[in-house]
Amino acid sequence: MKRYDAGIQGEQEAENALTRQGMTLRTRRYRAEDGEIDLVMQDGETIVFVEVKARPQSRAGQGMLAVTPAKQRRICHAAMHYLLENDCMDVPARFDVVEITRDGLIHVKNAFMASM
Repeated sequence: MKRYDAGIQGEQEAENALTRQGMTLRTRRYRAEDGEIDLVMQDGETIVFVEVKARPQSRAGQGMLAVTPAKQRRICHAAMHYLLENDCMDVPARFDVVEITRDGLIHVKNAFMASM
């Protein structure tokens, strides 16, 4: 399976898992000028920006390591753009990471804090 296809499949798995937890999808693969967000979900009153790391050949923890401070900044910039574009600046938000490995799916809530 190609890397892109694995990523799309991983995003779908993550979306399904988060939906089972009671979240609803706002959008997939949101792109801003200086960043991208895999999934934007709604968890009650909170908007959740989700980075999905699909590493089917890796062990748990490897995907989290790929969400570097530089990657976090790009996600945060895209999230700010999303919040402004959707008039949601006063809505609570958080950043989660979903890692999919050969060991299964791991959902890390509040995986990192906003940094600009």
